Amino acid sequence: MRDLAPALLALSKAVDAANRAVNGESVPARIQVKATAVGCFEVDLNLVLHGWAAVKGLLLSEDGQAATSLLQWLGFLGIPTVGVATVGLIQLYRQLAGRAVIAARQEGSLVTITVSDGETITIPLEVLRLYKEVAVNHAVGELMETLESDRITRIEFRPAPGARPMEVLTKQDRESFSLPIPEDETVVDETRRMALSIRSLAFQEGNKWRLFDGQNVITATIEDKEFLGRVDRSEIRFAKSDVLICSVQTIQKQGVDGLKTEHIVKKVLEYKPAPMQVDLFSTPPRPASDDEDQ
Repeated sequence: MRDLAPALLALSKAVDAANRAVNGESVPARIQVKATAVGCFEVDLNLVLHGWAAVKGLLLSEDGQAATSLLQWLGFLGIPTVGVATVGLIQLYRQLAGRAVIAARQEGSLVTITVSDGETITIPLEVLRLYKEVAVNHAVGELMETLESDRITRIEFRPAPGARPMEVLTKQDRESFSLPIPEDETVVDETRRMALSIRSLAFQEGNKWRLFDGQNVITATIEDKEFLGRVDRSEIRFAKSDVLICSVQTIQKQGVDGLKTEHIVKKVLEYKPAPMQVDLFSTPPRPASDDEDQ
């Protein structure tokens, strides 16, 4: 069960993401699972599309045929035949084998893509839409990861119990599949002056320091070589509540996993040790009078 559950969950995510990519939110999909035998690792999956009348004509006229087409575009239930294109998403991954797509040309309902070594592959437009969808790629990747288990040798997709498999995923597929990963987009890149206290130091090159900005603990890379050299030579010794006045670059990037923030100390402008003595000539605070308390 520990091996089967992740595969079913990943399959459900892939179908749901593909359905939203092709049909939008107005046609929700539901996958029903029924075991064909007690303790058996063969399960019966039923894909049901609801609300089809709202977008009738977008793909096909009947819910059942539309569900079949969705599974075909994914490559789980045979492959779609549109003109000369007979490639679903799974078959596209297999043919690409990690090669990058460098160009695409659409002709009607077909798209001819060119890969890095010059080979061309013709696919239905819907398959390209699924290939470009980040959520679909993640879900298919999770499905492929289940093949890493020593207890799973292959995943077969059949149109009915006992029928010939229409698609078989093997460990060889897992090794050759390389899913496209979109680059993170930089949304903020700013440098400002900050006062930071030290929570923990990292003396190995490339490790990050933990610093406190007065409200939050942040991790930062120190790029000031002169300052690091002084630390290595023990010219600076740190104590609790010491403060560094720094020029800090903050970079925030948006990616498939959400927002990522990176802090880089470009220059340590000033080192301020914590005060160890009372200023003898400072004016002491005046006690509040009774009237002021009231």
